[in-house]
Amino acid sequence: MFDPTAFENMKVVLEGAVYDRDFIGDILVISRDELVNLSTMSRSYKIEMKLKEAIAPQSISGAIEIHATLQNLSSELLDSNVNETHSGCTVDIFISFPTKLDEVRIEAFLNDLEKIWGDQRIITVKTSETISKKSEPVHSSLFKVSFGRLIKEEQMEDLEDMVEYLIQSIRAVNIPG
Repeated sequence: MFDPTAFENMKVVLEGAVYDRDFIGDILVISRDELVNLSTMSRSYKIEMKLKEAIAPQSISGAIEIHATLQNLSSELLDSNVNETHSGCTVDIFISFPTKLDEVRIEAFLNDLEKIWGDQRIITVKTSETISKKSEPVHSSLFKVSFGRLIKEEQMEDLEDMVEYLIQSIRAVNIPG
């Protein structure tokens, strides 16, 4: 038998917290990806959700992704005090809109996210336009909340809070129909 890594333990806690909320009926899990990149020996796990009761005419989704690099894993497995600073995972939060938001709405939602996540977080927004198969433009806006540091196994319980904050973030959306 082997000891699970911090990544594996954090993935189990995150997945449990999300599926608990799905079971309660707050959210609906719409996607789940677990990837191992053999060229960089990194792992990532992403779980995406939306509110069961729509708050806007568009389908707004949220996701939490954890990511561990080879350096994170080796730091944990090689049992060296020097490498302890690299032990853990990065965590990113995503809120996705299937429309391009104007500057006023972007600023308002950024303010809402700062109130929910705190002003120490790194919050970015990316708007894009792609062409669909029908040659029609498809717009989107993606907000990303990052922590700018590793989340360690000792902070694993914070993942449950992150699920709650993500749900609050999606509920904070105020887009007229």
